[in-house]
Amino acid sequence: MRRLTTALTLIAMLFACATAWAEEIQLKDGTKITGKLIGVNGDTLQIKTAYGDINVPRKDIVSITFPENQPKKADAATAGVVRPVDEMLNAGAYVNHSGNFTLQIPKEWKLTPDLLQQNSSLIAAMASSDETQILLVTPETFTGTLDTYRVLVENSLKEGFSDYQQVEQNDLTLDGHKALRMVSTGIKKGTQTPFKFLVYLIALDGKVERLTFLTLVPFYNDAEPTFEKIAASYHSTGK
Repeated sequence: MRRLTTALTLIAMLFACATAWAEEIQLKDGTKITGKLIGVNGDTLQIKTAYGDINVPRKDIVSITFPENQPKKADAATAGVVRPVDEMLNAGAYVNHSGNFTLQIPKEWKLTPDLLQQNSSLIAAMASSDETQILLVTPETFTGTLDTYRVLVENSLKEGFSDYQQVEQNDLTLDGHKALRMVSTGIKKGTQTPFKFLVYLIALDGKVERLTFLTLVPFYNDAEPTFEKIAASYHSTGK
């Protein structure tokens, strides 16, 4: 049980509150704003900076780098060590030989090796070009039911997010395998930042593959068709 709990705290670890850090917002005119994202009002982001609170239109933003996306400082034992994940991305065609699966992602999406290196539970991590849409892939040895696994995933999300709410839950078949689709929302603890998650749990032989898509709540409706299309393209190449 301890092993499962450790693996299933991935999201809580990834979005743990780090008040000493701040988001970096890169604007189209070259300006870089450093501050805390404290709210979203329609298409406007509210940023708390050292000089006061400011409102930034989403259309003016090139990218947002969240503290969770920044590489953690390596210790002496792991400095210079690169996880041996065998993956390839070519014009939207993603192949992961280590995890034995393929995906089709938008051509403008990119791999995020910093996220991959931060947690050994991940087998893949990628994001949209502006880093406001993220996909994490986690394989977990598990022989219980998908519903039991879902409860463990939800418990880990509740550790890192306040006001956690399940929005949808559906059973389905993905790539010929039994799967569960769940949508939920939560506010990152220590902030007012609302996230929305689309999670697919895919039952494979002796394990569950978890696809976790996430973005800010106001961006979710625009992002959902992309998330769904990526998930539908999932194909296991394992024997």
